[in-house]
Amino acid sequence: MRIPGADKAVANIMKWSAKDDWRPYREQVFAQHFDIICDRFDITEEEITDFLGDSFGMYFGCVFEDFLATRFEEDGEKNVIDEYLKRRGWREKVPAKRYLEAIKNSVMSLHEVVDLNPGHTMTVRDLVLGGDPVTVEEKLGSETAVRWDRIAGRIVTVNKKNYFTGAMLLFSQEVSDEVLAGIDEMVKNIKKRLRREAKKVEEHVNFDDMDLRAMFLRSSAQLFTSTWLTDALDQSLAPMPEVRNSDGEELLFSEARFPISGEISEVIAGLGKIDEFDRDDLEELRWTWLGLGSPSARVADEEGLTVETDHASGRTVLGGIEIAKGALILSTNSTTRADQGQRLLLSRLEGLLGQPLTSHQTLESMLDEHPETPSIEDELPAEVAEQAIHSYLENHYRQTLDEPLPFLDDKTPRQAAKTKKGRTQVISWLKKLENSEARRAAGQGQEPYDFQWMWRELKIDDLS
Repeated sequence: MRIPGADKAVANIMKWSAKDDWRPYREQVFAQHFDIICDRFDITEEEITDFLGDSFGMYFGCVFEDFLATRFEEDGEKNVIDEYLKRRGWREKVPAKRYLEAIKNSVMSLHEVVDLNPGHTMTVRDLVLGGDPVTVEEKLGSETAVRWDRIAGRIVTVNKKNYFTGAMLLFSQEVSDEVLAGIDEMVKNIKKRLRREAKKVEEHVNFDDMDLRAMFLRSSAQLFTSTWLTDALDQSLAPMPEVRNSDGEELLFSEARFPISGEISEVIAGLGKIDEFDRDDLEELRWTWLGLGSPSARVADEEGLTVETDHASGRTVLGGIEIAKGALILSTNSTTRADQGQRLLLSRLEGLLGQPLTSHQTLESMLDEHPETPSIEDELPAEVAEQAIHSYLENHYRQTLDEPLPFLDDKTPRQAAKTKKGRTQVISWLKKLENSEARRAAGQGQEPYDFQWMWRELKIDDLS
């Protein structure tokens, strides 16, 4: 549901502005958006394009729209849209010319999706400027967005209808909260500076917060683009975290295959005499290798991840054993555990096992070989999986409402919802839950779980 001729007009001005007269201004704006990121990550614009893939088009669009809206020279009167319409406006349709004029007067801001009519409209709230939610004509975005998404973009009004311009950037809640906090701080600083200047000339000026925010946004598109791009590159370029087991050992999946030289019945009997080995099922030739005594102290590694596997008994799982095809197979997740397990088996099953053949596999290579692990949802009919997920979420969150949560200052959601600060925290939490569930369900082709009962239960449904 686009404005007639709008896309063509943008393409025309994009081509026209690449000419000599406007090229320096265009390069100036693009440098503002790209150079700081290139320097920070030590990469080129071409490499950014490669990293972003299909997302680069949206980023480029945001930068180009900033160029269209920028006023150059000291008097702030030089604008590419003004110049284009003066020289080439005759070739564009009237709605398209109005659209370009609207872009010129627009600002980039951060919007929260509060309602959707898929294929037609989105209702959004401006998180920077505030005010009532507005309904925006947006076909594609309304089909891909979910409630509580946070989108940086420009809203323009043409013929009494609101539209998002072509370029929008999707922000996570965490990153958008950082942006909003940064804007709050910068607006405060601007207000302090203006008050100091007013005091020098003995003037009393009442600075309107929203006016200052609007003024700030006129030159702050780079804040949104650079923050979004930094987050995207952080995710793309981040090395895989170092993964260790609960003993602090580097994760390396090891398999030792012992040929059985004696009778299998003797091996089974021998395994039954080793306290560290717990048979999983009398019908199966599988055992779990458990640590003796209390579990080992967990390793706190802020730079990586710790894989912890505990048995129902509370003891640490060190590995697994299986008898198959005339061999005993020991599986562990570190070379240290592999060596310990081999020594234990050879000493306690002396004469029953030959020397093992060992192999090792890193987590990276395992993920390369098995990029997707089938979930229970893949094995169940869609409606059964959906019902199971909803049932689990219902039980889980009914309990959660009465459990102290760290991000609520160790208050329960019911307790937190009774204070002003707590209500803000609870609302943010519920929005994040709904948004995450909506995206999960969309990816699975399911209906998302309905969290509305939680809003009502906490008596904050009128604040959503």
